[in-house]
Amino acid sequence: MGTDDLIAVLGMQAAPVPRHAAVRRLCLALVVGGVVALGLLLATLGVRPDIAAASATAPFWMKWMFTLSLVAAGIAVVGRLGQPDGRIGWTGAVLATPFAIVAMMAVGELMLAPEQLRKGLILGQTAPRCAVSILVLSAPVFAACVWAFRRQAPTRLRRAGAAAGVLSGALGAAVYAFSCPESSAAFMITWYTGGILAAGVLGGLVGPRLLRW
Repeated sequence: MGTDDLIAVLGMQAAPVPRHAAVRRLCLALVVGGVVALGLLLATLGVRPDIAAASATAPFWMKWMFTLSLVAAGIAVVGRLGQPDGRIGWTGAVLATPFAIVAMMAVGELMLAPEQLRKGLILGQTAPRCAVSILVLSAPVFAACVWAFRRQAPTRLRRAGAAAGVLSGALGAAVYAFSCPESSAAFMITWYTGGILAAGVLGGLVGPRLLRW
């Protein structure tokens, strides 16, 4: 059998890929990774004791809006980079938007606050643990994202790894919000962003090794 004949036979045997299969697989991976991250949080830091009262305040939900909007944008970015020769394109601007909005909120917050309170708005009471906790909680999510990539064909492996890291960090930050007692935008843009970007950097470093196919 010639090469052309072999290709034709293989083409006839190939089943069509369901539409949006890659996105569904990625979302499944995020659910599994998020559940594992939540279990890890409950086993270590636990949920903040005043979460019921805090849930009645706007800053509590601001953390969820920030992190979950990053998750949604991260899914779009990872979905594009999971394709052969995939490019970030317009999804990069979508991913940057939540960071820009919270950064502007933080600037306004610091400008309006008395000078002696500004340091507290940035550092809060839990700065040493925040970024590290987000990075740790992102690990099971990143592992699940790597599994999701096994059915895709990324070629820009470093970018894909970095995007998966940012996505994992964003979901890890959303899980960490269950424990975080801080409420300022200045704290969030400093320490939440630090943990998320650290996950992105690590993802970019290991991406070429773990996402190779």
